Amino acid sequence: MSIKHIIAIHSAKGGVGKSTVAVNLAIGLAEMGARVGLLDSDIYGPSIPKMLGNTDWPKPGRAPESVLPLEAFGIQFMSMGNLTTAETPIIWRGAMLNSALSQFFSHVEWGELDYLLIDMPPGTGDVLLTLSQSVPLAGVVVVTTPQELAISDTVRGARAFQRLEVPILGVIENMSGFVCDECGETTELFGESTVHMLAEELKTKVLAKIPLEPTVCETGDQGRPVVVSAPGSATCRLFEKAAENLYRELEASTPSSVLDLVWVEMETGQRIELPPRETVDSGLEIKSFWQVSATELGIAWKDGSTSIIPIRTLRLACPCAVCIDEWTGEELLDPSSVPEDISVKRIQTVGRYAIQPEFSDGHDTGIFHFERLKQLTKNLDN
Repeated sequence: MSIKHIIAIHSAKGGVGKSTVAVNLAIGLAEMGARVGLLDSDIYGPSIPKMLGNTDWPKPGRAPESVLPLEAFGIQFMSMGNLTTAETPIIWRGAMLNSALSQFFSHVEWGELDYLLIDMPPGTGDVLLTLSQSVPLAGVVVVTTPQELAISDTVRGARAFQRLEVPILGVIENMSGFVCDECGETTELFGESTVHMLAEELKTKVLAKIPLEPTVCETGDQGRPVVVSAPGSATCRLFEKAAENLYRELEASTPSSVLDLVWVEMETGQRIELPPRETVDSGLEIKSFWQVSATELGIAWKDGSTSIIPIRTLRLACPCAVCIDEWTGEELLDPSSVPEDISVKRIQTVGRYAIQPEFSDGHDTGIFHFERLKQLTKNLDN
């Protein structure tokens, strides 16, 4: 599986049309020529299969216990709605929900994608925390409506992502006024829009303002989203514009790959104690990585300090769901299973807040936030 950008589509309040936005945004990106996937992570209220007109069960994948994503309108997708019947009640505790989300990534053969959009459940609960800590999010698109209550909830939800250092890529205001079919006049049903003030507060941009239009609801219920069923319409053009703006934001916000580190063979006893002189001001908390020895990683911090972390220490501290039970905090990784001479193959930056190492034992699902790396170095010093 190789996914260039993973993007959360989020609203802190339900009923704002987040899934409608996610579906049309995904198709809009695909129409630009991108390879796009859509994951419906709203386990309790999956709606993506109905909106895409495909409620089929997924076919088995090539790997054991894996499945292939379904397809519709040029995008791949997967939803709990394709794994249960309409009459099946989903009554799960948080731990079971987190496990299901993890399997959507580890057991679905997404293949090569430019974008994977995640239609998130409303609120700021377990799913937000799980995804932010276990998936390399490129950022989040915030969906809101003009109501004052919705906007106040939106700020609270966006702040939760910001505390986890996940970039806010932009805001989409849905139901932004009602446009009369006959006279073309716009009526502010939910009050005057304040989305630009919201974007300013969150230090981001408005990607689009989507009007309230009966056709959008009707086409969604019929399984033919408005971007497909009404090409050239004003609403279709707005969704396409949102896709274009999202593309630009991703290109602008994605850090340069200069910090990515490919591991090389070093002789026993060979060490490089100091970081390379050529460092790049990437705007990140970490200024550069370097390979200290065959089994040690060096980090040069923005404040001028440096740290050296044994790769085995890094591997034992992996925070992913395979190594730590997300619900209880119990350590699942057996230390004796980690070789003393373990190294890494490559280390990549994740957004502007973390790194993702690919260890020599094949493990590559751990995302280490910069704060976690700092804590590791403090523990080593003590």
